[in-house]
Amino acid sequence: MTEYNRIFSADNEKIKLYRKLTEDKKARRRENKFTIEGARLVSDAAAEAIELHSVFFTESAMEKYGEALELLFKKYPSKIFNIISEELSRELSDTKMPQGIFAVCTMPTAQKSEIYGKIKRGSRVLILDNIQDPGNMGTMLRTADACGIDCVILCSCCDIYNPKTVRSAMGSIMRVPVISDDIQNAVSEMNLRGIPVFAAVISDSAKSLTDCDFSGGGAVMIGNEGNGLSDEDAALADVMLTIKMHGTINSLNAAMAAGIIMWELSKGKEGRQ
Repeated sequence: MTEYNRIFSADNEKIKLYRKLTEDKKARRRENKFTIEGARLVSDAAAEAIELHSVFFTESAMEKYGEALELLFKKYPSKIFNIISEELSRELSDTKMPQGIFAVCTMPTAQKSEIYGKIKRGSRVLILDNIQDPGNMGTMLRTADACGIDCVILCSCCDIYNPKTVRSAMGSIMRVPVISDDIQNAVSEMNLRGIPVFAAVISDSAKSLTDCDFSGGGAVMIGNEGNGLSDEDAALADVMLTIKMHGTINSLNAAMAAGIIMWELSKGKEGRQ
C-alpha cells in the first residue's frame, strides 16, 4: 500500500499555499492556480484532465470516498497526495459540513484567440458585463453548461476562480469555454462571425424574449445585478430583448434571468417550431 504524505500542521507550506489561493485573487493569478473542495469537484477536475498540483484528504474521507480517490491515485503521481487531520480539514473548509477532500489545480490554458476561433455562425454565446456576485457567476456557468452554451465571455466581472463561484458552478467551470474581454471587442468578434447580438434589458419597448429568433444562434449580453447594462453597452447590440412579466414584478435575479434566456437560446439550436 502506498504511503502518502501526512500533514497535521497549519504551517505546512502546501497548506499555506492552499489558504492563500483560497483567499487572495492576486495570488491565484500569480500562481496560475485555484482551489477546489469536495469529492465531486476533485473527480470532475480529473475527468476534465485538469492538472492537480496537490490533493488533501482525511482518513475518514478515504473510507467514505475511497472509490473516487482510488481513481485519482491511478491517474496522478503519489507525491501530490496528502493525508490531513480532521481539525485541519475543518480549518480549510469553506462549508459547514466538509467532506474532507481538497485540491490545488492549475488553471486551464486555453487562449482567447483559440476560443474565439471556434465560435462561428450558429454558435450560442453568453456575454456577461460587470457581474460581481460569485454565487450568481457560478450559477450562470452551471446553467450555460446545462444549456450547451458554446462560450461565456466575461467583461469586467468577478473572478471565476473565487471559491464561491467554483462551488456554485459545480464543475462547469472546467467544461464551459470562458474568456475575459472588453465588451466592445466581444461584440465586434460576434459581428465578424455573423452572430446576432441581443441585449437583455428592462424596457416595454424591447422585444419579448419569446419573440426572438435564435435559430441562427446568438450572443446575449447580461448586465450587472443591480444596474443592468449601461445604455452605451446595450446600444452595441442588434436587438434589445426583455423577459415579459406578470403582475408588479419588473425584474429578476441576474442568474435567474440569464437561465431563462439561455434556455430559449438553446432551443434555437434546432430552430424554433
